[in-house]
Amino acid sequence: MKRPRIYIDGLGLVEGHFSGVGQYILGILRGLDELLDEAKYANKPVPEISVIVPYDTVPRFREFAFKNIGCKPFPLSFRLMSALWHRNRLPPLDLWCGRGTYVFPRFVDMPLAFSRSAALVIFDLSFELYRQYSDEGNAIFLSKGVKRSIKNTRKVITISQSAKQEVADFYRLRAEDVVVATPAADPTIFYRRSAEEIENVKRSYGIEGGYILALSNLEPRKNLESLVDVYCKLPKRITKNTALLLVGVSGWKTEELFQKIVKRVGEGHNIIRPSRYVLDNDKPAIISGAKMLVYPSHYEGFGMPPLEALACGVPVITADNSSLPEVVGGVGTMVPSDDEDRLYQAILNYLENDEVVTKKAIREGPEKAREFSWKKSAKIFLDAVIGSSG
Repeated sequence: MKRPRIYIDGLGLVEGHFSGVGQYILGILRGLDELLDEAKYANKPVPEISVIVPYDTVPRFREFAFKNIGCKPFPLSFRLMSALWHRNRLPPLDLWCGRGTYVFPRFVDMPLAFSRSAALVIFDLSFELYRQYSDEGNAIFLSKGVKRSIKNTRKVITISQSAKQEVADFYRLRAEDVVVATPAADPTIFYRRSAEEIENVKRSYGIEGGYILALSNLEPRKNLESLVDVYCKLPKRITKNTALLLVGVSGWKTEELFQKIVKRVGEGHNIIRPSRYVLDNDKPAIISGAKMLVYPSHYEGFGMPPLEALACGVPVITADNSSLPEVVGGVGTMVPSDDEDRLYQAILNYLENDEVVTKKAIREGPEKAREFSWKKSAKIFLDAVIGSSG
């Protein structure tokens, strides 16, 4: 019997700075790699999985050192392939790669001449449901692209039950045609780091003293302006020794946020950013060193930073909307994203009961995080793809 041949779009895996989409693709591929390893060891048949990447990113792909997943170089540069994808002008992939089962893990598919995509990953619907928080150009691209792509695919994969409901409702899909394969926090990477490692990493980024951590892209949907306002209302006796540390790359519509930060810092408030871009390898130590992670987002498809903080045994406060209760429910504290008074009380309560709150987080956070597994999600992912390949 011929092995199923699966091709996965890898543009999000090999771009310069990892986005949440890139992290998801990598996590799923590592989970698939583990599943294929186990199947081979048990002498079971396995599909042939190849990741389609631009020819000039093959060395980047090889850095991931997958044992059972290969790459299919596409004869365009990363820059050109990305540009043509955004303009919907790519040549059909299967004219180059051949007949197979195609998976597109970045919202929008790529052209196929004689194949139909088996699966499309849609992470959230912020570009439709919360357009006011989105970059308008990207929202237009996604709105048109996703509607077109869904017509060409057999299964939609998404990352939370909340997102599944929204996708099924918005695009009028049958519930059985939308499956949930959640992200996860790899416990071999995200665990509570030693005091020595934390201090060394903090020093390398110019971070001194204690801090409340905000870890996310700097964009309106993350509601960081409210967090800045709430932080600045905290008693000076607390903020004197506890900074608000903002970690994340600048997104869009950030002018008001940066103006507010500059104004507040000028007034003497202890709001800081790392001296340089935080590398993925250093993120667990930055998280572990926080007194808490605060994530008051207006909307999430999942919410990776809260999960990573739980895995590191760090207290978490999030908003109570969209997918966030699925991630932190029963362990973290949740408040409405538009209620600054309740956010203030939650932060103050954590700070004034620091020892008790931290012990609880160390005990319960990693256990909650282990409910999510890349291997388990990779199995759901693979079953959806193979089941849709006929």
